[in-house]
Amino acid sequence: MQSQAIDQRGRTAAEPTLAARLARAIEALRQDDALELRLDEPMAPHTSLGVGGAAAVYAVARRVGGVQAAMAAAREHGLPILVVGRGTNLLVRDGGYSGIVLHIGPALSAITIDGDRLCAEAGASLAEVCEAAAEAGLSGLEFAAGVPGSVGGAAAMNAGAGAGQIGDVIESVEVVHEDGTLGTCSREGLEFGYRRSCLRDERCVAVRVVFRLAPADPAPIKRAMFEAVESRCRKQPLSLGSCGSVFKRPPNDYAGRLLEVAGVKGLAIGGARFSTKHANFIVNEGTATAQDVVDL
Repeated sequence: MQSQAIDQRGRTAAEPTLAARLARAIEALRQDDALELRLDEPMAPHTSLGVGGAAAVYAVARRVGGVQAAMAAAREHGLPILVVGRGTNLLVRDGGYSGIVLHIGPALSAITIDGDRLCAEAGASLAEVCEAAAEAGLSGLEFAAGVPGSVGGAAAMNAGAGAGQIGDVIESVEVVHEDGTLGTCSREGLEFGYRRSCLRDERCVAVRVVFRLAPADPAPIKRAMFEAVESRCRKQPLSLGSCGSVFKRPPNDYAGRLLEVAGVKGLAIGGARFSTKHANFIVNEGTATAQDVVDL
């Protein structure tokens, strides 16, 4: 049954379909040179897991203005919007995404340093940020060495490793609100928790992150980062596609240990398998579908 709406004169009118709303948004966004638009874009190549169907609209931000335009268009036309960076913590269903996928990537990846503050645009990789911090003799991000993904995604999910979390060293985040306006959130306003922040609700999107770090001798910083990367290489299945750790760590225990005790290590459905190296990783052995991962 077609949905109905009431116009200003009290008459019943049909609401625009999703296809109609998408068409209007596409027409508007094509006029903005701060965005590159691709239609029916396969998402599998844009995720580290390598699965997923097509995005109805895939918008690549060339500048912050592109992020503003995409967010405003999604709100104006009543469309769902999914913001992605490096696609390292993402599972896209086989049926794809029937809205706007907004990609914040290399075009927004500048890194600047001013004293003990490091400012990174959201598309910069954590690896690039860690390297810049180490070269500048700024301590605080050693735990993040080897953590995949972009700065924006890391801030949104409060990425971490061991006892460290990104939120602990963030001073502020510049965001684009759902209406396309710019704003700044302090660390306190971001409501950081275990693998979460208020940025995850998609009502605002990080475009720049300011880290407050501690000046220190670069040599021990680089050594600690090297050891963190080495540890990841030993313990995690980095040679196969995955979306990182699947389950959150429970209090006073480890998800990987519990999964191994439960006997799922090595269990497979289709082309997806619980890694034989680390049970809290689901890996794509080359032919996995999103449904394989969900079923597993």
